[in-house]
Amino acid sequence: MNESGPLKGYHVLITRGKSQATGLVEKVESYGGNAVVVPLLDFVLPENVNQLKNYVRHIHEYDWLILTSQNGVDYFFRLLEEQAPVKLPRIAVIGSKTEEILKSHGVKSDFVPSNFVAESFAEEFIPMIKRGSRVLIAKGNLARTVIAKKIREAGAQCQEMITYQTVLPKESEPKLSDLLTKGRLNIVTFTSSSTVHHFMKIVNKQDLQASLDQLVFACIGPIAFETAESYGLSVAVCPKVYTAEAMIDCLAEYMSRQYTK
Repeated sequence: MNESGPLKGYHVLITRGKSQATGLVEKVESYGGNAVVVPLLDFVLPENVNQLKNYVRHIHEYDWLILTSQNGVDYFFRLLEEQAPVKLPRIAVIGSKTEEILKSHGVKSDFVPSNFVAESFAEEFIPMIKRGSRVLIAKGNLARTVIAKKIREAGAQCQEMITYQTVLPKESEPKLSDLLTKGRLNIVTFTSSSTVHHFMKIVNKQDLQASLDQLVFACIGPIAFETAESYGLSVAVCPKVYTAEAMIDCLAEYMSRQYTK
């Protein structure tokens, strides 16, 4: 840990799932902060697994497969491993981290947008397809429908496959409630709209709104930012590059400016 960084003395809440929190913890600690991990997301397979396996069995019939998140990649390949070998279509991903996870499965992406939000993806991806093209989107149950809508408007066929469901871990509610009640947090980071929703679900259920007044909020990108603002939270940090690492870099810069005022 950096003993003299801009986050020294600050307790930073990491709301990502445990499996994806390590990098954020290390980044916070590199700036001298104390990372407090309370996962507000967990992921499970949907109940209709047989239907999902059928999608995967016929994946070769599609022209494109779109993977919208790291979890989308992992859960898709979990289903793929249970099938006989199939030929994959061209693959498009949203985000550099999603691209890295795909590579870890031994597969390269054929398209990555310049900006990692659904609207930008759709705008850049549409010229890649033709009328009548068949596209399958593998995503979580809370992901937006922007991409599918735009693809259909362009005259292509598009199906959405919910490969995982997002849930709030039961053990996280008492942990977060205790931290907020005792004032043991200074900064809260949100890596998705789901983390915002689950955070505020606990706050409202436990009547902890007053504990938010002194907190600094950081969001990974514009969608999480809008969600946080819709709850009345004042977001101080939102990076131009929509990655968790960039969010912590911007947070460190912000806290440095506050300290020098």
